[in-house]
Amino acid sequence: MSALAKYLFGMGFNVSGSDIKGGEVVGELMEKGIKVYIGGNVDEVKRSEVVVYNSAIKDDDEELVAARESGAYLIARAELLKQVGENFKKRIGVCGCHGKTTVTCMLTHIYDEAKAKYTAHIGGFDGVFGNFRRTGDEVFISEVCEFKKNIDLFSPDVGVCLSTEPDHLDCYSGEEELLKSYYSFIKRGYKSIISTEDKNLRTYDGGNKVTFGKCEGDFHAANASEKNGRYCFDLIYREKKLGRIELKVVGEYNMFNAIAAAACAYTDGIKFSAIKRGLEKFTGVKRRFEKIGSLSGAAVIADYAHHPSEIRAALKTAEKIAKDRLYVVFQPHTYSRTLFLKDDFKAVLGDVERLILFKTFPARERPIEGGSAYDLYEEMGKRGQYFDDADKLYDFLKSNMREGDAALIVGAGDLYDIMKKKLN
Repeated sequence: MSALAKYLFGMGFNVSGSDIKGGEVVGELMEKGIKVYIGGNVDEVKRSEVVVYNSAIKDDDEELVAARESGAYLIARAELLKQVGENFKKRIGVCGCHGKTTVTCMLTHIYDEAKAKYTAHIGGFDGVFGNFRRTGDEVFISEVCEFKKNIDLFSPDVGVCLSTEPDHLDCYSGEEELLKSYYSFIKRGYKSIISTEDKNLRTYDGGNKVTFGKCEGDFHAANASEKNGRYCFDLIYREKKLGRIELKVVGEYNMFNAIAAAACAYTDGIKFSAIKRGLEKFTGVKRRFEKIGSLSGAAVIADYAHHPSEIRAALKTAEKIAKDRLYVVFQPHTYSRTLFLKDDFKAVLGDVERLILFKTFPARERPIEGGSAYDLYEEMGKRGQYFDDADKLYDFLKSNMREGDAALIVGAGDLYDIMKKKLN
């Protein structure tokens, strides 16, 4: 929402908004001159001609009710994103269960290095550009979310699909319906960049596909090497070596993301030299394996991973970096995801030696029986530790960790902000 607010404000619209609480993002908007009302402002809504709401807003929200009663033009965030994209000559959309923020950021750096006239709408915060970058109105780069079927509204000229793993199943009748949305997105693209490592995408036989993967596909890596978690590789396009890329971000999954971004940009006509410079200047996304401080001489790293596959990738990277013991703190995000993917969470966390579960971040949801962090803790035989109080969690880590250890905090909830404040 904040990136769209920046775009509209830059186009000359009078923009205001509301949020539950303040923070860094709200502060940035207010510095630009965009009024943000903490806790909401019904009177401001009633004065507005157009009211934009995101998919997490409940139908009985008092501001949304006031907007309906006032006769304001109501538009969902996903519909607005679609309409904004239609103002550009070309649209690039990035979807998939995980990695889309990183790939969108990588594309932003690539198109910046190519001196393209583009606008990037990012769902997270790039280390340099934040969540919005505008140099012109020829190319629109955006990540596309599957929540509430928002993906069905965005029609890309070049689409990127990273994976089709099940998520947001509270919004779909099942995995089959979710997969239909992914396939529909892919088919709508003039060209679609799809992963060879996803079992469903491998079977897609549309004539618009361009494939990528770590080891196979139209675009893939060769002669890959790793040092301190960072990867260096040759980018191959249909058996031709385009050149070598040295990433500054850690994790094998980021080599996968880089290949996806490179495949998209190269397919769109961007020269390899700009692709290389862009990827090598990319330093990461906030909350993606971000060191947020130290505790008792041990590094504390936070990662947005909230899906089992994302957690598995984060663990793999953390295990390479930790010099001694690794503490893993997981805060589940939403009760429905925990319930639907409980067996997968148990599988990925089952072998973690020093596991800590923290109370669920509910986001938009009310409690669901069997879907809480404590329910998961019980199902895992009460292995490790469980906390519902951040102060007690902090004290536990402080008293148990030592120099050479590392703590990995995974999840998309509020524990990131809480721990960051305590550490700084």
